[in-house]
Parts: sequence; C-alpha cells; structure tokens
Amino acid sequence: MAIKQIDDSKCVGCGVCLNSCSMDVLRLNPFPIEKEEITPCRSACPAGVNMRGYIYYLTEGRLEEAMNLIREVLPLPAVTGHVCFHPCEKECARKEVDEAVNINALERYVADYWLQEKAKPALRIYSRKAAIIGSGPAGLAAAYDLVKMGYPVTVFEGQPLLGGMLRTAIPEYRLPENILDAQIDYIKGMGVDFRTGVTFGKDLTLNGLRKNEYDAILVAIGAQESRKIEIDGAQLPDVLWGLDFLRDAKRRRKVEVKDNVVVIGGGNVAIDAALTALRVGAKDVRVVCLERREEMPAHEEAIKTATDEGVDISVSWGPKRVVGDRKKVEGVELVRCLSVFDDTGKFNPSFEETTTRFIEADTVIFAIGESTDLSVLPGEMKTNNNHIVVDPVTLETSLSGIFAAGVAVTGPGSVVEAIASGKKAAVSIDRYLGGKDLKAGREMEVKIVKKSPREGVEKRPRQAVSSLPVGQRKCNFDEIKIGFDKDRAEQEERRCMACGSRAFIKYLEDCMTCYTCEKDCPEKAIFVSAEHVLARVSSWG
Repeated sequence: MAIKQIDDSKCVGCGVCLNSCSMDVLRLNPFPIEKEEITPCRSACPAGVNMRGYIYYLTEGRLEEAMNLIREVLPLPAVTGHVCFHPCEKECARKEVDEAVNINALERYVADYWLQEKAKPALRIYSRKAAIIGSGPAGLAAAYDLVKMGYPVTVFEGQPLLGGMLRTAIPEYRLPENILDAQIDYIKGMGVDFRTGVTFGKDLTLNGLRKNEYDAILVAIGAQESRKIEIDGAQLPDVLWGLDFLRDAKRRRKVEVKDNVVVIGGGNVAIDAALTALRVGAKDVRVVCLERREEMPAHEEAIKTATDEGVDISVSWGPKRVVGDRKKVEGVELVRCLSVFDDTGKFNPSFEETTTRFIEADTVIFAIGESTDLSVLPGEMKTNNNHIVVDPVTLETSLSGIFAAGVAVTGPGSVVEAIASGKKAAVSIDRYLGGKDLKAGREMEVKIVKKSPREGVEKRPRQAVSSLPVGQRKCNFDEIKIGFDKDRAEQEERRCMACGSRAFIKYLEDCMTCYTCEKDCPEKAIFVSAEHVLARVSSWG
C-alpha cells in the first residue's frame, strides 16, 4: 500500500504531512504551476526576491541553486544581507505560529558563498550602449541587469571609489568595505565598465554622452548632500551635518566631537551619526527628534542598537536654536512638537512655543535629511521639490531616452528600494533600446497566495544572529552583526512554511502506509491506497 494521490486543489502547502511522515516521503514544491502567485514575503520585498524558492533549495542542500535563484533578481545580496531592514519578515506567515523566519540572515548566508565565486563575463549580444551616472545601489542594480541582458554598460562615478552612499554614508559597523568591494568586483567581472573621478555636470554632461554614442542614459546620482535649515547658532563651531560627518568618518579624516553630543533627527542617518559619534570619542550622545517614538523613520533594529549602546532618545522635540558663543557650543534649546504631519499627511510640524527645554551639548549634529544637487541637470529636465520628475511606470524623464532612478527620484528610502528602482529602470532601457513599448504589461496585478495555516505546525525557536558585545564596540567600527554558520542556517531554513507550495511525493517506494499523513492533513487532501501506484501529483524535484 502507498499514498495514492494528493489533491492539488485542496493542498495548501502547510507542511503538516512532512512533519508527520516518519519515512520522510513527502516534500513541498515551492514552484507550483501557478507561477503568477507570489508569497506574502516576496510581495513585501521591493526587489521581488523568491524567498520560498531559495530557502527550499537550502533545505535540500542545493546551495548553488539557491545562489542562482537569488542572483536572478538581486545584484547585491551580500550588501542587503548586511544592511537591509527586511520588510519581507513583517509579512512572514511564521509570525502567526511563533516568530518570523530570519530571512535576512539566510540571504546573507547564501551571499557569503557567492562572494567566493569569480564572475564570468556576460555574453555581449547588442551593440547599442547604455550609460549610468552614479554607482550607488540604483546604478549598480541597473548595470547588473543590463550587462546580463547583453548590453555594453558604462558606469560613471564622481568619487574616487565606487558605491555611492553605500561607500560614503553607511558605517563599517553595518557594512564592511571588503563586502562592498567584493560585490562591485563581481559586477566588474561581468563586463561592466566603471570610470571613477568623473564629475557629472563638470567632466560629464548628458549631451556629451549622447555625442559619444550612448543610446540610453540612466541618472542615478543619489542624494549626496545634507539637508540644512536656517536656525540661530547653526554657524557655530562644533555644529556638524549628518552626511558630511559620516562621510568624513569613513574617509578616515580627522573627525572631532567633544564629550556631549546631541544629534537632531529621527531617521537612520541620525542613528548612524549617533553611533559613529560614540566610536570617535563622544562620552554622552542624545538623539532628539520631532516624531513620537512610533513615528520615527529610523528602523526599529537601528534604534535598538542605539539604545543598547546607551544613546538617549528624546521624542517630540524640535530645535529652536543652538546656544553658544563664537568659540563653542553650549547646548540646544528645544521646543515641544505637537504633531509632525498635517491632516493631509504632509510634513508640516506644529509646535507648542511656550514649552521649551534646554539640553547641554558641546557638539551638535544635524541629521534632518538628504538632498540631491539638481544644479548638475540640464534646464530642460523637469524637477519638482528636489526630485527628478519621471514617468512612474517607466522612470523615463522629460527627455526621451534618459531615465532616472534611486533616491534622486523617490526621496529617502532603503537600499533595497533603490535597487528595485534601478532594476525597474533597466527594464525600461532594454525596451527603449529594443524599440518596444515601455509600458506594456508592467502594471499587471500579481496574486499573493494565502499564508499557510498555522494549525499543526510545530513551534521552533527563531535563530538570531549573534552580535558583537556592546562592551567591545567602543572606539572601533568592527561589524556588529555576525552571520549564520552552517548549523544555524540549517535550523532556520526549516522554519519556512513555504506558503503557496504544494505537497508532492518524492520517495513513493519508501512509503510504509502508516496513514499518518492522511489522518493529519488538515485539508483532507491526501489519500492512501492499498497498492503502490503513482500519485496523481508527480514526484517533482
């Protein structure tokens, strides 16, 4: 006797049968026929990474295939494995059983193996050339996809080193430079031509690129400047600006902060500035922001790291003036913030002017946002509110054949969102160079599969990544998070519930007809036969 059939229309891929089968006969097919269906975790990933698929390959010990599946869509998995704040995990079905699968750590685990490989040059298919201005995450993602498609691609970067904001603004305790170097070297090895020290607007213009026979151009210049506000005392010595401070610290320039530092701002740059201040000698660091705690734009993981290291966070306060004399800063006068956004959701803070507070400080760092230098763009390219105006579907600018991506278009966002923007631009450039419709079929809705039922799923503890002890972080930029080893990865990958998968029979000859799978199936989708017969669902895999 053996399993006769699994009713594919009833199976929900909950995995109960896998857990109940003592002979390990069954598996889940993470690539069901309904290919247009995607999992909740994948729907939350701006880059569209197939978590269900690559985690399945990991459970099967097929690491190479897991790597291949990730690099189909994600050009910088080692980078995102270090710095992504994993929106995918917020939608993970496992949260309804115990805790979300540690998808981010598994991605990094696979990427660490990828970095051991050398890239093979991509096949050159086309002669029409693409130019990309900027080597940040959006530019790198576009270059990666276009060179894979077979185009000659040149990336121009104004700085001496590649990586854009990945290089200049993200501290090494989050993203070690050797990781970034390895990812960029891989893209170089694919055949992308990188040229550094070429300043857009000075050494390089859009008209000049067109004259040099570049048939499509992507502007991915990022937001490299600290946003500044006019406030009394902002010109005092020891008043610094977020991106400039982080950039100088990364360039190993002499960065001086005094004992008591106040950082103004509630985003990730503010948190990075606070943690960097501790590492370059500050004794006491406070973050002050307009937002309430639940409104802070900084990611929860970053905030926790800051509080773990002793950073004090004061919410619902805004800066009124920096107090001091011509020689030094003495502190910051704050005013109570009642609300950050108006009724329409627009940023429009309101204050209770009579409620003020003074905080002593001898260094003040403003980290209140970033801005793009639009002066380098030609006058005929449309801009609005410090952003480049593009078609929302194609990312084409007001100039034909010129596209834009990344934070210069979208405003502040995450690394993976910038990557997704670059990938979207690459699709448009491919269509443009091929003379195809730029919009056709790009706004189709994708079906999101239902989360697997939680009934019958065994609880398993989430494997957390290890962290460098707080006491060992002072005065150095050693990486805080430590990736998975093989044992932890194997434990964590088996927690994935493979939402939307279908059970299939992999080892029919091993079935001992114990009927456990049939009895335990919550959807009554499994039937056991008195004879060994082939199941209606083939033994995929």
